[in-house]
Amino acid sequence: MCAVAEAPDAAAVYPHHRVADVVLRDGSTVNVRPVRPDDEPRLRSFLAGLSERSRYLRFFGGGVDLEQQARRAAEVDFHDRYGLVATAGPEGVIVAHAVWLRSDTDHAEVAIAVADAYQGRGLGTILVGHLAEAAAEAGITSLEARVLSVNRQMIEVFRESGFPMNVRSELGEALVDFPASFTP
Repeated sequence: MCAVAEAPDAAAVYPHHRVADVVLRDGSTVNVRPVRPDDEPRLRSFLAGLSERSRYLRFFGGGVDLEQQARRAAEVDFHDRYGLVATAGPEGVIVAHAVWLRSDTDHAEVAIAVADAYQGRGLGTILVGHLAEAAAEAGITSLEARVLSVNRQMIEVFRESGFPMNVRSELGEALVDFPASFTP
């Protein structure tokens, strides 16, 4: 992970232009927006609401500290740590979380979790596109995801994104590499 001398103040650089309402395959809508620090309690509820299988596939294990993960998910600087949430309903319930973490100057690792009730609706694919746009804007040219090989659904999400990708296997994991932009 690339160390930053001093992270910019997240409140001062909140990317308001990244807020969007999107339509899912079934015609329902969600709001996609960058993470805010005050999302931590809602992120904790979102993670706790994932099925055991979904948590296992997202965190590569079952014994994850959800409080710590929610805290980390809410700590963004929009330069080296960028997160998105998808919210639904008038209460703004978080139904998905996506993040990229800069690993060096122009590369970042991505991870996505979608609430079980929202899986299969195209939300993960939409989030990949939104993450890529934000990454390109931050000077990142290449994105990578580590996915458990048994998580065929997530591998398919990346394939459906439309980005040219390279998928290779490594000891129970698939490594998915793709550019942050369709154009150089």
